Amino acid sequence: MSRRDAGITLVEVLAAVTVVAIAIALLVPLQAKAARYKTVMECQDHLHALYQAQAKATPTKEQDFGRAFWVRLTQTTPPLATPDLLKCPFVGAAPDAPFCQYLGPGGDIEKLAAKDPIGCDQDLNHGPDHKEGGNLLLKSGEVVNDNKSLWISTVQTGKCRP
Repeated sequence: MSRRDAGITLVEVLAAVTVVAIAIALLVPLQAKAARYKTVMECQDHLHALYQAQAKATPTKEQDFGRAFWVRLTQTTPPLATPDLLKCPFVGAAPDAPFCQYLGPGGDIEKLAAKDPIGCDQDLNHGPDHKEGGNLLLKSGEVVNDNKSLWISTVQTGKCRP
C-alpha cells in the first residue's frame, strides 16, 4: 500500500473548508433577503385583506380616517377584519407599536382616484433611516412596494395618516 492511499492530505482538507466557506458566504445574504421578502409579502397581504374588508363595509355618515378607518373593520358584526390583520410583521416586535400599524386614508376615499393611496405601512419598517420606501395600498386595490418617492410624499402630505 502506498503512502497516498493512507488518508487525506492537509491541502485536500483546506480545499474542502474553503469551498464550504464560500458557499456559506454566498447563502447567508440570500437567506436574509428571502426573510425580508417574506415579511414584505405578509405586510402586503395584510393591506390587501384590509382593502377587501373595507370594500364590504357599509359607509358611515361620520367617516373615520387614518388608523381608525382600519380599526372600525374589526368592530363590525361579524368582524370584517381580525386584529392580527392590523399588525405589520415588521413593526410587530416593537414595544411601542400601536394597535393598528397601518396608516389609513387622510380623507374620504370615495373622492380619490384609483391610483391614490388609501393605506400605508409605518416608516419603522423601512431601513435604519426609515426612508427606504414602503408598502402602499392604492384605491384600486393594488399594493405597491418600496416606491420611495411615492411613499414618502404620501406620508408627508397626509394622504395616509395615523
